[in-house]
Amino acid sequence: MAAPADRVAAAAPGRASPGAGGTGTLLALLDAAPLNRRYWATMALVMLQFVCEIFDFFVVSFLVSALAGEWHLTFGQSGVMLLAAGVGTIVGALLFGWLGDRYGRKPAMVGGALLYCTAAGAIALVPDGGWIAFSLLRFLVGAGYGGAGPAQFSLIVEYTPTRHRTFMSGLVTVPAAIGLLLSSSVVAIGYPTLGWRGIAALGFAPIVVAIAIACVAPESVRWLLANGRVEDARRTLERFLGRAPDTLPANLEVTAPPVRPPARALLADPRRLALLLMVYTGMSITVTGVVLWGPTLLSQLLRIPTRQAATYFMYLGVVGLAGRLVFTWHAHRYGRLAAGRVTAYATALLLAIAALWHDAFLGSVPVFLACLLVSQFFMDGSYSNLVPYAAEIYPVRLASLAMGLASACSGVGKILGTIVLGLLAGAGNLVTPAATERGIVPGFLFIAGSALVTALGFTFLGIETHGRALRLDAGGGGDTAPAASR
Repeated sequence: MAAPADRVAAAAPGRASPGAGGTGTLLALLDAAPLNRRYWATMALVMLQFVCEIFDFFVVSFLVSALAGEWHLTFGQSGVMLLAAGVGTIVGALLFGWLGDRYGRKPAMVGGALLYCTAAGAIALVPDGGWIAFSLLRFLVGAGYGGAGPAQFSLIVEYTPTRHRTFMSGLVTVPAAIGLLLSSSVVAIGYPTLGWRGIAALGFAPIVVAIAIACVAPESVRWLLANGRVEDARRTLERFLGRAPDTLPANLEVTAPPVRPPARALLADPRRLALLLMVYTGMSITVTGVVLWGPTLLSQLLRIPTRQAATYFMYLGVVGLAGRLVFTWHAHRYGRLAAGRVTAYATALLLAIAALWHDAFLGSVPVFLACLLVSQFFMDGSYSNLVPYAAEIYPVRLASLAMGLASACSGVGKILGTIVLGLLAGAGNLVTPAATERGIVPGFLFIAGSALVTALGFTFLGIETHGRALRLDAGGGGDTAPAASR
């Protein structure tokens, strides 16, 4: 049974019902709608913005590396420059997550994008040696990056008809690998000509994408209805469907006045809160650990140069891209929980094997390398399934803030994973821990244990959202209801 604020009155007697199942509701019309040109244009722009976000966020690692010698940076100064964006991500995710629920998905998404673009490009204007100004701008880059994400994933989850939602919301995450490849390629090819300032100035370029999104992307119909803006929802849906104005039923109205829940309502459901904390923090620690330690350990174990180990990690990127595509389909076929369990348990098992048998070989193939390759398939597959999940397990009126909290948990996981791995390495380096062979077993068992936390969250607390209609309000209790019940 849908919550009172989720019910919409039927069409007037004598008027043909346009909705699915004869309900004549705006939500039924949205769920029955085809994926038309405007939908695909919005999807393409959001995916392109995601690529731009990844580029602007991760290109700093190359810039700091280039500037370390030129500016005579200390370890502490380099660490602040690298970590500033991570801290900004946590702040921006929570702030813009709240703004997305309060003022709408589109303003939060466009505002976050403009913030990270402007701050990233402005780094080109930082005076030589100005590591403090650099760090402050990187904090703003992180705030914009963390702020745009919750709104854009909430919008795609709510904008997509229920029957396509699981697949399409997972598909949005696939271009992340392109953003990482783009950042490394631009630096490798363009740095000799552009220098670090020219590379940084490229951060302004995604402003064009943000403006395009402002012109093309709609506001979420579900968010508009959840906030009682029925006429705005009607007009938005008419544009989406390509219908002439005022052709939808005239008496579609929310039967109960909406009551905006406070932000603390996010904490009112212990099950959902614990699920969110476990799955997002656990997988973030796992990914961070593999990225931080993988190349160095592989270089040491195989007695090969770090550059050659990095080449192996390019193969891992290809395997990871395949994993995202496969588990985007898998979640659509078998559900979010099945995909979450398979990917997390497999990742935990493979990384544990990599830890315990790191010096063994399968013929001529090192077990450590084989486990990293296969685990990347499942780890990236988990990412594509996990990213939009928070916007589905919470009602629409809290979805953006829930995505913000999930993003903040990921940010905390990155910091926590870095600190713990640094302590396990015994190097005293909490920014880029100096991985050594003696740290493989405890380090990778910790990483594997973090993936296990994600798996246990899905197993014991998981809420299936695939094929189920989103709740508009927190009232009514229970999990998301099957779309057919609407």
